[in-house]
Amino acid sequence: MKKLMMTLCALFGLQAANAQVAYILPSPTDANEEVTLFIDISQSADGTQNNALKAILTDHPDDDVYLWSWNPAEPVTGNGDWGASNEELLMTKVSDLLYSITFVPTEFYGVDGATFFANGISCLAKLSNGNEYDGEYEGEAKTEDLSVTVVPKLCDRRLCIFPEIKEQDDFVAITYDNNQEELEGLQNLGADECYVYMLGRVSSFVFYEYVPADQVTSTPELQLQPVEGEPGKFRLIFIPEDLFTMLPEGEELSSIEFRIMREGFTYPGSPPVEVISILNCD
Repeated sequence: MKKLMMTLCALFGLQAANAQVAYILPSPTDANEEVTLFIDISQSADGTQNNALKAILTDHPDDDVYLWSWNPAEPVTGNGDWGASNEELLMTKVSDLLYSITFVPTEFYGVDGATFFANGISCLAKLSNGNEYDGEYEGEAKTEDLSVTVVPKLCDRRLCIFPEIKEQDDFVAITYDNNQEELEGLQNLGADECYVYMLGRVSSFVFYEYVPADQVTSTPELQLQPVEGEPGKFRLIFIPEDLFTMLPEGEELSSIEFRIMREGFTYPGSPPVEVISILNCD
């Protein structure tokens, strides 16, 4: 997590320098929903990185502009070649020198939400041929490198886990929105009725229950507490390695499986399995 926070701080510093050149909407952002990346070339500074796209487009406003991106990964479809961009990365001209492209981040880059938020977007705008423009301008047909820090949208789902990247010794928060519960027997939970069953998994065949399912609602440390000011929401915060102290020396959690419980309630059919992934770092 310390590495993640250092990355985020670095990206915020880069974003400050490029705040008006590249930005993303909506913000805060959901990594699994459509977003639009805007590049305002009128705010670009030609000549800073052998770039001359602003001057080129001022004189040739009908030339097509393409996105070239490398972070959090290269687009799944590929950038193409520097001399011939991938046509799928053609940007839409919004107005003079303002261009946009719309995509779903996790699908566009082929990464999970945690990677997207931790790395942000590194990109530039260019002509299909990003090389010098017929020798008329001092620089290539591109902008300078741009960085966009992405602010994650607060989770609005039935169950939210934070952070998405977590290690054995991180604080982990489970937030449960009972207002979105579809199972009748779990609806309208009282302030002291929300519990969670937890099973720590080391491997496919090695796992440890915190307590058996029939003891969950009599185990205070497995009770979710009401979230102040948000009726119907409950939260439990814990550290995985402190909770699963029964693991033998040398074994580490790979995930925690859990489900919401209420005294007297039985799931119809097989109980659902929610998973918290644990990152094991040496």
